[in-house]
Amino acid sequence: MSKQIQKTTVKGIFLNNGRILFAKDHKGKWELPGGRIDFNETIEIALKRECKEELGFDNIQIGNIVDAWTFSSTVNDVDYHFIILIFDCTTIETKIRSSDEHTEYAWVPLDKIGGLNMREEYKESIRKYRELKNL
Repeated sequence: MSKQIQKTTVKGIFLNNGRILFAKDHKGKWELPGGRIDFNETIEIALKRECKEELGFDNIQIGNIVDAWTFSSTVNDVDYHFIILIFDCTTIETKIRSSDEHTEYAWVPLDKIGGLNMREEYKESIRKYRELKNL
């Protein structure tokens, strides 16, 4: 029997001038910024830490949860189950100080998001976000 690991991740939706911030992973897929909640971390602390590490953002505000979903994958005989929590976030910062966690960052116009190479669940989360915000 293979090993099973469950990971919870927090992601933020940042909207600026009709564009949403995305990061491209090393497999060429776009995702929202954020990452894993470390042991004993709160959701807020984890999301603020991840945005600092990935984007260099020192000051973010975390709003309401927008969406939650799961997916599974198997790597080297280890079964991973990911729980993704997506929050409405704001910041006055727009200049990204990139990290090596991603290959590229982009502020993507709302009408261009559908064409990005990303998990369908992210697109559904953006749809829910747009509905909540009347965008």
